[in-house]
Amino acid sequence: MKKSRIVRYLAYVAFILMLFCVLPGGSLATKDSSEHGNGIQYAGESITGSENDEKNSIESANGTENSDPENMQDQDRVQTKDQDKISAYNLEKKQMNEALQLQKNEYRGAKEDFLKVRNQIQIGKLDPNSEEAVNATRIYLNSSINYMRIHLVNVKTNMYYSNVNGIEERIVAIDENLKLLEAEQAKVANASSQQEFVVTVRSLREVWNNAQKISLKGAGQTVSQKIGTFLDKSENLSEKLETEVAGLNETGVHTASLETRLDSYNLYLKAAQGKKEAADSIYEDENATLENLVVANNYLREALNNVNKANQILRVIFEELKEYNLEEVYEIGLENSIETKLNNTISINNTNNN
Repeated sequence: MKKSRIVRYLAYVAFILMLFCVLPGGSLATKDSSEHGNGIQYAGESITGSENDEKNSIESANGTENSDPENMQDQDRVQTKDQDKISAYNLEKKQMNEALQLQKNEYRGAKEDFLKVRNQIQIGKLDPNSEEAVNATRIYLNSSINYMRIHLVNVKTNMYYSNVNGIEERIVAIDENLKLLEAEQAKVANASSQQEFVVTVRSLREVWNNAQKISLKGAGQTVSQKIGTFLDKSENLSEKLETEVAGLNETGVHTASLETRLDSYNLYLKAAQGKKEAADSIYEDENATLENLVVANNYLREALNNVNKANQILRVIFEELKEYNLEEVYEIGLENSIETKLNNTISINNTNNN
């Protein structure tokens, strides 16, 4: 076998491997959807715990026996409907995680075979365009594209169950990219040489980079909208708490510690709002790069962290208020928790670590 052919093939291999280090076939295949990476991962890092803590704190402080029976029936119906959707999501999420794990294993096997072929060619034992070499490359590229596709389906599923407005347009954008990836996969199936694979990979890189931006931006905007809704309701709750604490103070109750905690609660909410706005400014930039979007998603991570801290403080506040009857505050808090219960449970995954 001519040395020039080997060198040329190794250049092709290097190009393909270098490319897939930044595509999900490479970077995503090292992690499944339960792990955290450089982007935004809201499974286990959502506002689930914090908002549910808020609900638990409100209920433990006030109890539900004073609520109107008819209102409680309405709340039960809402919670039952939401719980059904949560159950459906959890089942689909479990199936998706299993599919992601299966595809990860297939990818790893295909990559190992691809590298073995490269080594055989490197020592002159195999022709770069032999059937074995071409098939190994095809299988490797196919497994990478399959991982991209199932990842986007996973992002789309999370968006579908996120229960926010304007999600349809984001889902349509992901569907369009799924079709483009399917077209690229057809090109891989029809390629008959390493040179043709390289041409296809160049096109695939452009498709995937665009898909990454769309899914990362869409996921971030969805979570930002959920955070915004929660912050709006929390602000309303804070105002009512301030009124109630002031009223207690007028009756002679010592409220210094409550006021301090409420100030801290408000500071964390303000910090969360600031991080959310910083993220939104990036999402609104049509020229935002993938790196910019990762920064935006990290801002949302910080916003969620501040929300969690705020609600830890809120739980302590309600614990202190157990002995007082704060019916109006309870109703607002309960409404907040009911309306956001589904959002609390559902996670939005990023495009860099599933």
